[in-house]
Amino acid sequence: EIRSKPDAAEVELADGRTIRSDVVLYAAGRTGNVGSLGLDVVGIDADSRGRIKVDPQSFQTSVPNIYAAGDIIGFPSLASTSMEQGRVAACHAFGVPLPPPPETFPYGIYAVPEISTVGQSEEQVRESGAAYEVGVARFRETSRGHIMGVNTGFLKLLFSIETRRLLGAHIIGEGATELIHIGQAVINLGGTVDFFVNNTFNYPTLAEAYKIAGLDAWNRMGRGQAADHAGESVSLPVPPIPAAIA
Repeated sequence: EIRSKPDAAEVELADGRTIRSDVVLYAAGRTGNVGSLGLDVVGIDADSRGRIKVDPQSFQTSVPNIYAAGDIIGFPSLASTSMEQGRVAACHAFGVPLPPPPETFPYGIYAVPEISTVGQSEEQVRESGAAYEVGVARFRETSRGHIMGVNTGFLKLLFSIETRRLLGAHIIGEGATELIHIGQAVINLGGTVDFFVNNTFNYPTLAEAYKIAGLDAWNRMGRGQAADHAGESVSLPVPPIPAAIA
């Protein structure tokens, strides 16, 4: 429920909490601009919101020689995914073979601060029943954060305890939409928490937050075993302790 007050707007959430703000933006969604396309002439139907149904692998419509991509087909309605959909559609139309698309892609919200996410959310992992561990790094913990005067923002990584693989990466703060691509690559390549522990990140950078978050999770997970791509268990090395610390 949204209530207009003399000095603010109040939004009452489903869980009973109330948020006060100067302005409330209510997004009711979008509809496809298909009214003048003559879809009925070629035998293509759109749903009640003007979206066209396509094959998710080829982006063919119900008419094989007509393709659709981008916002007109609905979720996720991102510029980045729309460009990729167009590329896949063109390759399919010209018979160019393509591998299966990656299961995950990043979302970017260009607010202040930026918000970006890829993979599973903590709620999704919890609902799946899988055992998981979380690693968190705050930008103020990085030297680059000190240099830039960044006192807010954080990176959260979710790891499977069974396989040690990265399940999700979530960032709020400076450069979030740029930094998320590291998490995207590790997820799509089947990387584990040990990637972040055993690899070197440029110093000083905000990307070093991945190392900090990886160590945060690794310290709780400890040495373990992860399943490789063939489903067999492989031993994971323990990172060497720097001489300065030893």
